[in-house]
Amino acid sequence: MEKIIPPNDLNDTLPTWRLLDTPPMTAAENMALDEALLEVKGEGKSPNTIRFLQFSPRTVLVGFHQALHEEIRRDYCQANRIDINRRITGGGAIFFDENQLGWEVFCDKAFFNAAIPNARLFKTLCEPVVAALARLNLEAEFRPRNDIEIDGRKISGTGGTESGKAFMFQGTMLVDFDVDTMLRALKIPVEKLKAKEIDSVKDRVTCLKWELGEAPALADIKQAIKRGFAKCLNIRLETGGLNAEEQKRFAKKRPRFRSLGWIDSVKPRFQKRETVRSAYKATAGMVRFTLAVNLPQKRLKDVYITGDFLSFPGRALYDLEARLRGAPLDRQHLHGMIRDYFDQGHIKIPGLGFEDFVKPLDQCLEKTEMAKFGIPLEHCNLISVVNGSFEEVIQKNPSVLLLPYCAKLTGCDLRYEKGCRVCGEDCCSIGPAWSMGRHMQMQVTSIVSFEDLWDELMRMKASGVAAYIGCCCQPFFAKHADDFKASGLPGILLDIDNTTCYDLDQAKQAYAGQFERQTSLNLELLETVLQIRVESCGNEVAA
Repeated sequence: MEKIIPPNDLNDTLPTWRLLDTPPMTAAENMALDEALLEVKGEGKSPNTIRFLQFSPRTVLVGFHQALHEEIRRDYCQANRIDINRRITGGGAIFFDENQLGWEVFCDKAFFNAAIPNARLFKTLCEPVVAALARLNLEAEFRPRNDIEIDGRKISGTGGTESGKAFMFQGTMLVDFDVDTMLRALKIPVEKLKAKEIDSVKDRVTCLKWELGEAPALADIKQAIKRGFAKCLNIRLETGGLNAEEQKRFAKKRPRFRSLGWIDSVKPRFQKRETVRSAYKATAGMVRFTLAVNLPQKRLKDVYITGDFLSFPGRALYDLEARLRGAPLDRQHLHGMIRDYFDQGHIKIPGLGFEDFVKPLDQCLEKTEMAKFGIPLEHCNLISVVNGSFEEVIQKNPSVLLLPYCAKLTGCDLRYEKGCRVCGEDCCSIGPAWSMGRHMQMQVTSIVSFEDLWDELMRMKASGVAAYIGCCCQPFFAKHADDFKASGLPGILLDIDNTTCYDLDQAKQAYAGQFERQTSLNLELLETVLQIRVESCGNEVAA
């Protein structure tokens, strides 16, 4: 057996952990073994363990609470023989090819005196990998909530879960990174970009090969990580294999982790016409709510909560969903139920509290209220509201219509200008929208960059504008919801059609007013909302 002894510490009384170096396996096998190891450890039937893992064939993995259709381009993965599976831990979707190395910790909660993983524990368990990178002559550091970075770029993402008296903590080591394949395989969650102040995936991640000029030998990487854990945790590592109970559980679990029932287990089974949904990007991750509602009875038929956050215990979200089913469609009542669930310790989400958690729920409830204006629920999903309810904003008689420059023709000489000559081009939706606004006695202007949007909102506020209506894609609203709120101006934001800068990973260009593709406004939705404004406020329209 190979023994890894912490430098400068030859004390034979150090606690001994198992080093489990498994060969490359399929995604289903790796996930089945994760659950088997965690369960057996949680029952006290196995030693504390550090595990190395690799994948073959290459794989995309969604987090425990994520839906495949929201995170993965399945057609591309299937056409390119990229395996698809689901982790037993939370967090975001990742691409894991044969070049990447995974590392995992299975240990007693008592070892770290922590009943529930928290920010302090995440940092403690990332320090060994930071130390390992130092051995490879790279200066890395822990980045809350649970990443390891080099000069602001992530080289290792981590996550965890628990079972019984044990928890599992896992991370990746990016050795040589195929960014292009990852971008095609994953639907990159663009709502994260603001928090990390970058828009390109290539700006957000790095790997050993990029940093060192060449990828170190896998054996050298493993040796560095082994010594990092031995030193930082003050333990002795001895190489070992699976015990009999672990082998038995592993064999029993493999069929389930190969099944579509597991892989595609998180998905709404709601008819579109009776469903509302919303998302909010918090510091600790994306939170999405999908509600199936019975509007006549004002009841919550079903609820579906997803996202890339980490929650403990692993099934706590499912228990919360079960509690909420059938509840009155009432904000105060639902808030009370969820707050009690948090306060009683039934769920812990590191870095995410009750107030942020319920923001997308409140947006969903607001969408159901819009239905009383005769708007179908599927259209309500295309409407977002800030600084008031839909009814409250409408009653303020919005007097300004904001339209995005990206919906103008790419060859228009006014594309990056604030005006529009309403030229009548069939393939431009700005002209018809401009005419609608003017016809209804509104001030209409085109927004040409994010800075211009903020300046316009401040100008409107200073001039006494009570409310506005605008058009923007929902990823832009999810990313900038807090900015819209901070302006203090009540507004209604309508989703736009077609491919946006976020779909094309060009948010940085759009932010600066340099997006060179054309989108389309949802003119039918805009006309509906403008007509509600007329009917609710008794506005006269231009002849």
